[in-house]
Amino acid sequence: MIHPTAIIDPKAEIDSDVGVGPYVLIEGPVRVSAGTTIQGHAVITGLVVIGRNNQIGYGSVVGSYPQDLSFDPKVNSGVEMGDNNVLREHCTIHRGTKESTNTQIGSNNLLMVGAHLGHNVRIGDRVILANNVLLGGYADIHDRVFIGGGSVVHQFTRIGAVALLQGISGVGKDVPPFTIAAEKNGIVAINTTGLRRAGYGPELRKEVKEAFTLYYGSGLNTSQAQAQSRQRSWSKEVSLFWDFIGTSKRGVCPMIRWGARAKLL
Repeated sequence: MIHPTAIIDPKAEIDSDVGVGPYVLIEGPVRVSAGTTIQGHAVITGLVVIGRNNQIGYGSVVGSYPQDLSFDPKVNSGVEMGDNNVLREHCTIHRGTKESTNTQIGSNNLLMVGAHLGHNVRIGDRVILANNVLLGGYADIHDRVFIGGGSVVHQFTRIGAVALLQGISGVGKDVPPFTIAAEKNGIVAINTTGLRRAGYGPELRKEVKEAFTLYYGSGLNTSQAQAQSRQRSWSKEVSLFWDFIGTSKRGVCPMIRWGARAKLL
């Protein structure tokens, strides 16, 4: 299961049925669980914990130093990855930048070619990052998010559950759950297809539309819309929308007309 050209640190703990391809480098106290495949020329380094049945694609690098000028190489930080993730070719995942912190990847995610996760990024479950997506440090990507190819997410930005970011877009403000974001910091629609795929039935989708309309279509500011929302009860699923908005620190992306090119700061 281990190619003779692979180099594996004696401190690494590799389950017996892990596949390790040619010219792989595993250095430091890496732990890799059963069923995982590490393809040729991949590098895994440092305090990295990889769960079961993952695929680490050709030339990918997991656990390297963060791109943070203040980073101290003596810091003990790492990467944690769940189960059933697929990293395609040349993905890069950097370790945490502060002591005892980690970059975190959940389970059942797909990172397509060239996706980059900066230090301390957190990704939930069933997330898809298309080719060449760039996530800045501390970006927080919730469950069932889809981020289109070539998109950029600024550090500390959050993208809520079942949201979609159109390809070649950029966000530096938070993207609420269930929405489609496009261009620069713009919300353009509800992610209806994503809601269906996530199992949201007609009643829940109707409730999502009501929350979306109250926030984006009523003419109220954020505080007024939140106050109005508290006058009715919401399902647990749709309450995520209001909880997300209420905890935003960077501010929430505003609504734009599809195709708008105005600079939204």
